[in-house]
Parts: sequence; C-alpha cells; structure tokens
Amino acid sequence: MIITQLWVYPIKSCQGIALSSVDLLRSGLRYDREMMIVDESGRFVTQRSEAILAHIAVVLPSDEQVTVTYNGTSFTFEKSYTAPASAEVWRRNVPAFDQGDDVADFLSEMIGRQVRLLATRPTATVHSEKPILFQDGQAVHILTEFSLQHAQQMLSEYDIDVRRFRPNIVIGAENSSADSQHTAFIEDTWESVRTEHVEFSISNLCERCAVPTINPQTLDKEKAVNDYFRQYRLVDKKPVFGVCGNATKLGKLSVGDKVSVQ
Repeated sequence: MIITQLWVYPIKSCQGIALSSVDLLRSGLRYDREMMIVDESGRFVTQRSEAILAHIAVVLPSDEQVTVTYNGTSFTFEKSYTAPASAEVWRRNVPAFDQGDDVADFLSEMIGRQVRLLATRPTATVHSEKPILFQDGQAVHILTEFSLQHAQQMLSEYDIDVRRFRPNIVIGAENSSADSQHTAFIEDTWESVRTEHVEFSISNLCERCAVPTINPQTLDKEKAVNDYFRQYRLVDKKPVFGVCGNATKLGKLSVGDKVSVQ
C-alpha cells in the first residue's frame, strides 16, 4: 500500500489543503488545525453549526501568512502571537493567540455572526501529555481508499468524496491490480502504520459527528450518509469511519510513500 493523499486543515472546519509532502510533528501534520474560529463565548465553531465553513478556502503563502477566501473575496493576514486568548477543545485547554479585529470582522461578515480567529503553534503543546493543537482528539486521522470506495458504492446517488471525512492521510493500493486484495475498513484492525521515515501508533476508531452528512459543494445535509453509518459502521452504537493515531517517529511524509501496517 502507499499514501495516495495528504491533507491539512489550517483553520479547523474550513477547507483543507492537499499537499504532495509535509512534515510530521508530535502535534500532527505541520499546518494542521493551527487556527480555530470561536464564537463570542469562546466556544469553537465548526461545520456542525455553520456549514458555510466548508466554503471558506485557506491558502498559506508562507509559514506565517494566511489567506482566507469566501465567494471570491479574500483577506490576507500575518499570524500573530502577541494577544493571549483562552481556547478549549472538548475540555482540553490549548495555548492560543487572538488574530485581531480585521480577520475577525472578515470572518464574522462571511459567517453572519460575531466570531474571532485564534491561532496556536506546534511548540505550544510539545511538552504536554497530549501534544496536539486544535484537533478533536488525536494528532492524525487516517483513512483508506477502500473504505471510501465502499461508502461511494453504497451511496451511489451521492458524491462521497474525501472532503466529507477530513482525513490527514489517505492510504490506497500501489496499483489497480492490488486494489482487490484489500477490503473496506481494513484500517480498523491496524495497531501501527509505518513508512520509511515515520511511524504512527493507532489509538482508536474515528467517531463521526454530523459533518460527513454535509455535501461540501451544496452544503445540503444528506440523511443517507447517516443511514449508511447506521447500517455498516456502528461500533458500540457509535458511527465510526477511519482511525486516529499519534506520531511515534517524526519525519517527512510524501504522496507515493510505501506503507506497512501491523
């Protein structure tokens, strides 16, 4: 098997960026979930409540520069680490910094309510027990092409592309002739994933919220995706799809890297 896709989501719940290679840090893939939108109470905002985030694109002209775009209108800013802010993700405190009024005003106008943008950086959590940034639970989310293909086959009337599931790493067959050797949800059985340069330990199956039901093109919520989970992907009465893990050996990941699993 090989890595077929690499994704990072610089702003939590906004559009992802497909990369050909990226560094793996203790906190996850470089650039992943380093920023997060919060409401006036400081609670993080996601597609669960604001599906429009799926239409906000993010580009990184440089390590510290960010461009956000919605409906053809763009705003570029430099990340700032001078205004400490309180940030919490599922009862876990993350050191964060407010990114200022200008980008907050831009995002508030796009979303239709008052929000702020917070940023953190990989060094902020490196010495903590769980050195992740604004991810929900673990550093990395891994999915296979085989599971995606199963979902598309069972939901043939819908466009089930990878953007619904927001993985960091997608793994597939090295060639089409090897594709039939692998089954859907094979990742459920993995304990570790290894390439020549990096290693991950798999910690848990990835529990799914309502985000995969949102069509990233139309923003419609498609009930059939929930029905699919109920029929094929309930584990302990919870919908799961893909696996989550943490880095045990750091290095560079590239599309095309050969993968071994245990």
